[in-house]
Amino acid sequence: MELIVLYSIILFSILIIALFLYLVAEKIYAEYKEKRKQKYQESISSLLDGIISELDEKEVTDVQISILSNYLKDKTKREVIEERMLFYFENFKGSISTRLTKLAEDIGLVDYEIKKLNSRDLHEVALAARHLGAMRSKKAIAKLLELIYLEHVGVKYNVLMALARIGDEEAFIEAFKRLTESIPLSERSLVEIADSFEGDKIYVYRKLIYIDDDFISSIFIKSAGNYKDTMLADEIALFLTSENKEKKIAAMKALGNMGDNRYVEAIISLLEDEDWEVRAIAAKVLGQMQSEKALVPLAVALSDREWYVRYNAANSLISIEGGMDIVYDILDGQDKFAKDIIIAVLETSYGWDKVLEYDKFADRNPRLSEKIRKYIEEKDR
Repeated sequence: MELIVLYSIILFSILIIALFLYLVAEKIYAEYKEKRKQKYQESISSLLDGIISELDEKEVTDVQISILSNYLKDKTKREVIEERMLFYFENFKGSISTRLTKLAEDIGLVDYEIKKLNSRDLHEVALAARHLGAMRSKKAIAKLLELIYLEHVGVKYNVLMALARIGDEEAFIEAFKRLTESIPLSERSLVEIADSFEGDKIYVYRKLIYIDDDFISSIFIKSAGNYKDTMLADEIALFLTSENKEKKIAAMKALGNMGDNRYVEAIISLLEDEDWEVRAIAAKVLGQMQSEKALVPLAVALSDREWYVRYNAANSLISIEGGMDIVYDILDGQDKFAKDIIIAVLETSYGWDKVLEYDKFADRNPRLSEKIRKYIEEKDR
């Protein structure tokens, strides 16, 4: 028994020593790697800075390309070049960005990243896709499209974002056509990707808002709204009568972001939609549109059976010019639901500022602030 304990102690000690030696070796290697990297940092950065400073005026020489291509064969030098090139891509836009892409292709950096897309390490694949997106090289399109079917969230997000940055319209459209119904990405992420597209957005929107997949269609309707080009407003307005709830909601949000008041009446009619989520969004969007035509319909919506509809209607009503006159009249009425939601919104969203401002310029008696205090006192009894 004593021997077993002794052997256990010895074995445990050996493991501790081995782990210690491993950590020491790792630290020494990391320090060596960092020193080696710093050794090349200045010379390589200086070479690249000199090339980039003249990129708008001079062509990169064959000698410079040859030197950088040879550097890429060394892992440490390659890391320095890649970090510096990614810095340039992040900070330089316009015509110089196109020349940077060509330089990355000529020295073999793009090909290196494309090869990394074959890695079994999906995190490395995702990082390579991200780098290729920054480099905006169309050489990567075919391989990136092959990866659309992978269900790994990081890979799919970075592949789609890379295609958005590369800006090839047909490739981007094809990528979204290849997505399955079980998309492992959030709506917010997909809208972000759509918003980031760097090619002809109008062309892409016109193709993808009509796609059979309702979810993808709604993503691009929302993104079109974020783009705020009213050229698409007539087409988006067609979805206000869609049988699909998500498309209908996306269309309202898009038109609200565009600020196009031609469709106020159509959105007012959706305050009576059978789906409460549609009614709630309609109430919110009417506040964005700031049309006096919406005042009375919003006042009616204060009695909606769903709280979120009443809440959005109250916020929108108060925000539109002339809305506070209707608020005053509501507090004179008998609708308890309407009174409660109005006071709740004034207390939480606007404070008393809106009320005091109204009292300052309105000549109605008693003052709105007095009516509110009276109602709250009666309610608390």
